[in-house]
Amino acid sequence: RNRPRMDGVAWIRALREIASYQRTPILMLTTESSDEMKSQGRAAGATGWMVKPFDPLKLIEVVRKVIG
Repeated sequence: RNRPRMDGVAWIRALREIASYQRTPILMLTTESSDEMKSQGRAAGATGWMVKPFDPLKLIEVVRKVIG
């Protein structure tokens, strides 16, 4: 679906409504680092949260934990 002006949290919330995506791991890669935004991400269904700029090796480590 086309969702103009949808932020990441809203996108995760919409994706989680689709049965085939309810258990798919979702990592947020964002510039947001506040505890409030992280809480909103978790409530929407984000599996993890990484703040930009990020270390590519750390991203690989997080992905391995999520899918492993």
